Amino acid sequence: MRAVPEWIGATPDMPVPDRVRVRVFNKKEGKCHRCTRKIPAGQSWTCEHLKALVNGGENRERNLDVTCDWCLPIKNAEDVAEKSRVYKRRKAHLGIRKPSRLPGSRDSAWKKKIDGTVVRR
Repeated sequence: MRAVPEWIGATPDMPVPDRVRVRVFNKKEGKCHRCTRKIPAGQSWTCEHLKALVNGGENRERNLDVTCDWCLPIKNAEDVAEKSRVYKRRKAHLGIRKPSRLPGSRDSAWKKKIDGTVVRR
């Protein structure tokens, strides 16, 4: 049973309060969730969202974990790569594509004739 109610951010960009950061650090025993290394006193660390907010994660205590500064750049790069993959897949699913600007394509201002000449539409 939980003695304290779970913290939930009022908005997605609301920073995590210090009291919640301490609770998360103690709950995770001060170990980085990626490399499982114990973070010594005085070393900087981040209270990171397990599922990034840009990838649909929630700004709440159960989505937070401890990340050492060694692993943080790797985690951020993976989050950006996942966002890019999801966006690309979603765009393809919706049929959104970059218009072709090659002569003769429908989106081009140019028309390619049968004899090979290109004229403005």
